[in-house]
Amino acid sequence: MNQRTHAVADPRVRVLVADDEPFARFALRMLLDADPRICVVADASTSREAVQRTAEYHPDVVIMDLRMPEKDGGPIVDRAGITATKEIVRMRPQTRVLVHSSYDTDPLVAAAMRVGATGYLRKADKREDQLAMLVLVVASGASVFNWGNERMRHLFDTAYTAQRRSALPQLTPRERDVLNLAATAEEPPNRVIARKLGIGEGRVATYLSEAKVKLEAVDRKDLVAKARAAGLGIEL
Repeated sequence: MNQRTHAVADPRVRVLVADDEPFARFALRMLLDADPRICVVADASTSREAVQRTAEYHPDVVIMDLRMPEKDGGPIVDRAGITATKEIVRMRPQTRVLVHSSYDTDPLVAAAMRVGATGYLRKADKREDQLAMLVLVVASGASVFNWGNERMRHLFDTAYTAQRRSALPQLTPRERDVLNLAATAEEPPNRVIARKLGIGEGRVATYLSEAKVKLEAVDRKDLVAKARAAGLGIEL
């Protein structure tokens, strides 16, 4: 059975682990393979290998370290994971990248966001019982960012506000705000969206209906999928 056929037939989320530390790759594989909804299909120890194996194995999610060699035998490069993330997103947009790193410096995390990372988890903040859940959330099309402090939260707000405002230009700002909340991982009902935005539940339904027409979505599920593909689905 070839890999493409296997990817279609297997309902599990396919994961590639990219980290230069052998023990880190082993530990992540053990943690994720213990969840029946997830299958680790490959790992990589360099950024170049991460790109090559993404092309070969078609993972749904790549867990990406930021600091690794670019090639076998090469020196450790701080931004190698960012370069690999950019190439993976360009080559295979449907693959989601969850950055998993010791780094929490503003420039590195912001750079990872700008090139298309859809999740960030600092190694020091990782809870083993949450890792599989975060992978599943990222695979669903939502974005997850685990912050150690308010400074990192502010960085997230700043980096994504401009992207969110430029997404789906055919929508009005209010339609975009409503759709952004509708596309978050929890997919809240209209009454929750209304409460968060301080508007009536009927207005929420109207905004979503108008967005559905503009985006030519067949139903709410399709609308949410289109919103996530455009970078929405992030609750600020």
